[in-house]
Amino acid sequence: MKPPDPLVEPFDTSPLAERVRAAILEKILDEGFVHRLPNEGDLAIMFRVSRTTIRAALQSLEIEGIITRRRAIGTTINSHVRRSALALQRLVSFADLLKERGHTVRVEAESSRMEQAPDDIRAAFADDIPVDGPAFVTDTCFYADGHLAIWIRDLVPWARLRDTAKLPVVGDPAHFDFSRPYLVRPVLHAVAEIRPVVNRGEQTHLPVDVGSAFTRLLERHHAADGEVMAVSLIDVDDNFVVFEVVRRN
Repeated sequence: MKPPDPLVEPFDTSPLAERVRAAILEKILDEGFVHRLPNEGDLAIMFRVSRTTIRAALQSLEIEGIITRRRAIGTTINSHVRRSALALQRLVSFADLLKERGHTVRVEAESSRMEQAPDDIRAAFADDIPVDGPAFVTDTCFYADGHLAIWIRDLVPWARLRDTAKLPVVGDPAHFDFSRPYLVRPVLHAVAEIRPVVNRGEQTHLPVDVGSAFTRLLERHHAADGEVMAVSLIDVDDNFVVFEVVRRN
């Protein structure tokens, strides 16, 4: 028998597995699954995918600390799982986080444009990304009961875009994902740096009194080789959101 051609790549089923992972997570957060998950076979029937896809989705959820799998016991949902404990990992949207806290939420993408990197992003990320050339910048505002609670500014250096002939079309601003649709290389992971900031007058769009504190997240979105592909500057009003960090022992 002729050996398989070494140049033939295996089929990549990760996008489907990721969609199933997201669907299982959403069902957990909506309490469609409580305490434990059905077995792999039942999940495969429920989501109309193969057990291999279910296994990959569950592996991702286990790595993220959402579930614990033990032989003879099954798959249990970890007790800490709630939106406030998952927001820093961007496993849930900020809109869902605000809704969980009882707020009426409105999300607005204020603008998407090509421009030079703004001064605040230059100051925060000059050592990570090219700041001298043009960039794709988008602003997103999350309102809670009519009050601006979270302001996000995302920036992608223009050279990182697949199609540099036009502005990318941004999808749902509540679930902004600039990795797959238009970056030349996908983002593998992001690192969020948390900084307490005191408002000195012109530092943020948030309606925070001068002299009052707010939380700023500096996110760097990395490709597989560690290169920073994009950055996000996120200002959060502490009156609406307090992040939680879960540590697994």
